[in-house]
Order: sequence, then structure tokens, then C-alpha cells
Amino acid sequence: MYKMEIKQINAELVWKHRGQKHPYGDLHYECEIHTEQELSDEDILDLTSERGRLPYKEWKDKISNIDDYFKGYYTIQKTQYGYFYHGVYPYDD
Repeated sequence: MYKMEIKQINAELVWKHRGQKHPYGDLHYECEIHTEQELSDEDILDLTSERGRLPYKEWKDKISNIDDYFKGYYTIQKTQYGYFYHGVYPYDD
């Protein structure tokens, strides 16, 4: 038997954009996370259901590996309302 700890997060997600910004463009996922709580990147990825992408700096270092390139990347910024999440999947046709 094991114990699982569930973290309560009080946040409102406001999606600003989901999808391509122009034909043949990368997919962008932009979300404002309104909260007064301190959140980790893991918390934010769980809230937005955006697991699988790499942090931008890590992605940029691994860009020559095609598997890592197509995983995409994310950035998270601290804002006055909480956080701003921006995830990108490179275009592939």
C-alpha cells in the first residue's frame, strides 16, 4: 500500500490561444493562470494538461535531435495575476 498526496490548487485558467496563428505555422498554446499561489512548472503543466514539452532552454540545446525538436517547448512567466504559460509544437506536415 502507498500514500498519494493530492495538492489543492486554487487557479483559474484563461486560454488566450490554442492552435496555429497562420497556415503552416507552429501550434501555440497560450494560457493565463490566475492564482495567488506559488506554483512549480510541474503544477502548471498539470493544470494546463501540457505535459511532454521541454523547457525552452533545454529544447534549444537539443534542437538537433529530431525527436526532441518535435516534442516542442514551453515558457512560463510570473505575472501580476499569477503566471503565463506558452507552449509550442513545431509545424509538421
